[in-house]
Amino acid sequence: MKLNPVEQKVASIISPFQNFVDSQTSTGLFLVFATLLAMVMANTGLNDIYQTIIHAKAGLIFGDHRVTMPVEEWIGSGLMALFFFALGLELKRECLAGELQNPKRIGIILSAALGGMVMPAAIFYLINIGSSTQEGWAIAMATDTAFALGALAFFKRRVSKELFVFLTGLAIFDDLGAILVIAVYYTESINIEALYWSGFITLLLSGINVCGFRSVWLYMILGFILWWFVHLSGVHATVAGVIVALTIPARPRLQPEHFVDRITKLLSKFERRQKVENVILADQEQSELVNHIENVAKKSSTPLQRWELKLENPIGLGVLPIFALFSAGIRLTDQDWIEVISSPLTLGIVGGLVIGKPLGIFLFSLVVDKMGFGLLPQGMTKKELLGTGLLAGMGFTMSIFISQLAFKGDAALIEEAKLAILISTLFAGFLGVLWISITTKSRLVESTK
Repeated sequence: MKLNPVEQKVASIISPFQNFVDSQTSTGLFLVFATLLAMVMANTGLNDIYQTIIHAKAGLIFGDHRVTMPVEEWIGSGLMALFFFALGLELKRECLAGELQNPKRIGIILSAALGGMVMPAAIFYLINIGSSTQEGWAIAMATDTAFALGALAFFKRRVSKELFVFLTGLAIFDDLGAILVIAVYYTESINIEALYWSGFITLLLSGINVCGFRSVWLYMILGFILWWFVHLSGVHATVAGVIVALTIPARPRLQPEHFVDRITKLLSKFERRQKVENVILADQEQSELVNHIENVAKKSSTPLQRWELKLENPIGLGVLPIFALFSAGIRLTDQDWIEVISSPLTLGIVGGLVIGKPLGIFLFSLVVDKMGFGLLPQGMTKKELLGTGLLAGMGFTMSIFISQLAFKGDAALIEEAKLAILISTLFAGFLGVLWISITTKSRLVESTK
């Protein structure tokens, strides 16, 4: 059935916007917009309103029990847990059915991620050793997946597909490393009883997975309970997002051969009914058959795939920009630029992200490739590897997140770290885009000769 003229007109108007939302560049652009908006609000007459909203207490009240935190903490511990949940889903899928199945592929990506964490952390630590800012050594370890992939997406027709897979895997392991650092190093104190309850809920989630339960509400409720106990335990609550993701079922209820058999029968019935009554609204049996087809299709896919797909846009276009909006507001007029640019904190972050990140990724990858423990993706050149390392230096979201943990309670240091992260992200992104643009252009010229 064709769309009527009005529907066709509306579809033609909406389609470009839908394509933009579904593209890899959209998340990066939304992040840029949220960051600019935060900067505008922090540096204009809106700053008082901005600060009031960020530090306002919000929460839930159950009789005599109160669960309240500042808005920025709800975003950092709550909304970002959804980001880590989506990250955990992607990690599990890649390990079970993606590029990370191949040991040599895992070896090269893992070594690249390790180099991209060790080298920048070492540079930062050496510059800041002995000072109060040395606690921020993990800030320069992070990669902002959205910015890095968004920048690379501009070259999707000029670089190999394997480059996207490599950068995605690198970012996943990178974020996983950040999670471990947050859980181990930036945990101030441990509540043993809450930790025990967290372990019990984790076992319960694993148990319902093994038993075949696939209700989204069941996992959501238990996931929230786990998040709350992890929060009470002293471990950063975002870790709960990854734990829940790893317990999500990755097997379909209905096997492919049974799916084909059932769908064929249902489609035959639907076709016969259509000859009797071709208006589905007037035929209850046709409507029921469509519902049956939908249920069969749902049973033939995995909850892991469905939830990852459904969360992709809400996380990329909602959670990350909201975090940026409430975290990236830097008062530029309050900064002594000479002092900031020459401070060990800024030099450590810029040096770690812009120099240490690409250098660590490049060197560690080549060493592992030469030793035979890893294998660079087919078609990926050394020049592209270096370009990937430069883009990985865009640490924005995760770097800001870690800086808030490292310098908790010291607003001045957090502001200085944010400014250094912003400078590093812009510089690394510029260098990465410029390098890939030059190298891919020269390769195109050579291929046409």
